[in-house]
Amino acid sequence: MEFVFICWYCGEDYVLVGRQVGWWVDKWRLPAEADCWCCGRTNETPDPPWTEA
Repeated sequence: MEFVFICWYCGEDYVLVGRQVGWWVDKWRLPAEADCWCCGRTNETPDPPWTEA
């Protein structure tokens, strides 16, 4: 599943793809950090709940 986040530096949206944790629950695992596609800055993944893309 894809989730949308906003870069803390430039304000541009970026998308992270989560891996499902277990097969019976709706829980997802995302990387702790991700680089913005626009400015290249490293962003920390916030705590859930996340916005689906």
